[in-house]
Amino acid sequence: MKLAFIVVTYFAERYVLPLLDTLRANTDLRDCAVIVVENASTDGTGDLLRAEAETWSSRVGGPLVVLWQDRNTGFAEGCNIGLAEARRLGASYAMLVNQDIELTPGWLPPLLAVLDERPSIAAAQPLILLHDEPELVNTGGNALHFCGFGFCDRYREPAATVFPDPGEVRSVPYASGAALLLRLSALAEVGGFDERMFLYHEDCDLQIRLRQLGYDCVTVAASRVRHKYNAVFSSRKMAYLERNRWFLLLKDWPLARLLASAPALAGTELAVLVMAAKGGWLGTKLRTYGEIVRALPAVLADRKAVQARRSPSANDGDYLTGALTFEGFDHPLVTKVANPVLSRYWSFVHRVLGIA
Repeated sequence: MKLAFIVVTYFAERYVLPLLDTLRANTDLRDCAVIVVENASTDGTGDLLRAEAETWSSRVGGPLVVLWQDRNTGFAEGCNIGLAEARRLGASYAMLVNQDIELTPGWLPPLLAVLDERPSIAAAQPLILLHDEPELVNTGGNALHFCGFGFCDRYREPAATVFPDPGEVRSVPYASGAALLLRLSALAEVGGFDERMFLYHEDCDLQIRLRQLGYDCVTVAASRVRHKYNAVFSSRKMAYLERNRWFLLLKDWPLARLLASAPALAGTELAVLVMAAKGGWLGTKLRTYGEIVRALPAVLADRKAVQARRSPSANDGDYLTGALTFEGFDHPLVTKVANPVLSRYWSFVHRVLGIA
């Protein structure tokens, strides 16, 4: 089996059948498996999947495997459960698809062709468009700030402007986990998703580790899907993002980069605290410090393993930015003060001092 699709579902009653419908309609599923990791949803997701599984094989020809969980494992562990099943079935590649994705005609062959033809690529995403405004980009490949902030790059820009060449294959800091094709032999070298992250930044962490071994991560413009993206940043989401940002920094940043970034990290941390206080989630942010401290021994143990595997020729630092360019973070203090200062600081650290 060449390919296994992995979908992690949680309260997906309104999403899962439209996703599976577009998967069947727009994908050659012969000799493929579709693996759904159902994370103990208490809406109608389970009933819909049971009914779908009963007729799937007769309609499609391949299996629909539903792995029922007794708790919400989160995206990171849920993906690992699906990846383990993909390996058991003998797949070479795994295609992660979020429950709120809509697939379009011809989306898959360009992705597979890139991984087939270029063994140095371990992760590839399609150009992900906004579902209700498909001429606009959700992400053309995610951006990564040297202070650990990951975000959708080129969000809400016209697709024709972001990728004027529809056949382009572009290296990106990290590809979005919303629709992500992975080479399983590469994952065997770095391990799977970091399950302590639970949700958010887990795709970034995995691909940093892949880049540190010399693999590339790309966006394939000829492949296009649509995402029912929710741009709302709740306090819960911000807590996961902030906690996992620090897990990522402490584990994946080489020591020289971490030390050189320290003044900027202190300044951005203060700014995040101010933002949290104004946004009403300061208590949530402060509680993340306790989670980080409790996890620190395990994070540092993982850091030792990650840094020991790091290739001397790793170029992941070349993909970092000093600017936050995302809707919702376009306050004048960010765009007119923080971005110019931090961009110049990172340019000095990286290009003048040569710190990767």
